[in-house]
Amino acid sequence: MKNIQLSLFEQLSRVEPALSDEDVVRRLCEDLLDESDARPPVNATLLASLRGIARVERRLQPWAGVLAPDGDGLVVGVRATDGVERQRFTILHEAGHTLLPGFAESRQYRCDRPKSRDEELCDIAASELLLPRRFFLPDLRDAPPGLDGVEELASVYRASIEATALRAVDLDAGRAMLLVLRVTHKPSERGHEDTCEPKLRLSWAHGKGQWPYLPKAKSADDGSPFMRAHDGELVDEVGTLGDLAGGDSGRVMISARRYGNDGRVLALVRPAPASGGTP
Repeated sequence: MKNIQLSLFEQLSRVEPALSDEDVVRRLCEDLLDESDARPPVNATLLASLRGIARVERRLQPWAGVLAPDGDGLVVGVRATDGVERQRFTILHEAGHTLLPGFAESRQYRCDRPKSRDEELCDIAASELLLPRRFFLPDLRDAPPGLDGVEELASVYRASIEATALRAVDLDAGRAMLLVLRVTHKPSERGHEDTCEPKLRLSWAHGKGQWPYLPKAKSADDGSPFMRAHDGELVDEVGTLGDLAGGDSGRVMISARRYGNDGRVLALVRPAPASGGTP
């Protein structure tokens, strides 16, 4: 009978069956951080090497990352056109695969969409390793509010603005949400792009706590904080989500900026303080 080696995920799950999948991954990442005595900014290549990854290659490929066997070790291929911060996340995402069930049998992974459950868990692993909560939580509490604070933290941790903003939302003490908007056509306009003008639309949203439904591809209002951010304004103000929300969002604190060559807008949203001022 073939002996099947249990993954670290399976081993911990058997010892502590009450842990959720997410908490199992978090515990394993904490152990890896302890083993490497990691401090921000973490050495992503060193952490990956502790999971059997012998080297990282920058490649011209459509996928963010690829993990495959290479002799006695593993090799990670990262997309050469991605920024260094995005590549660091990808390296640690691929290292996350080595923690999960089935890795010993397959040992070859390619990051793509739509994301599987394993890919989601690997994203959690990458966040836990790149932005360790033991350091990130106190730094988040001390950081300036809004995207100014996110930018400072991204620089300290050598992480992308988007990954840092997501981490800030997930570890926020209260309700928080990240919106990502891009200039594009709505799905019904496909094939008619020459006759329809693209608009700034909601690409996706990620929130902690209860928020109104936000329809994907909904366009931002003219003159809204999101449109003004796209035009280059640094937005930090109390307002509303306007037509982006399918229900009444109430008054919220909006911090919005335009980032990247693709002109995407990131907006960090929190409940407005009772006084109406900046929290």
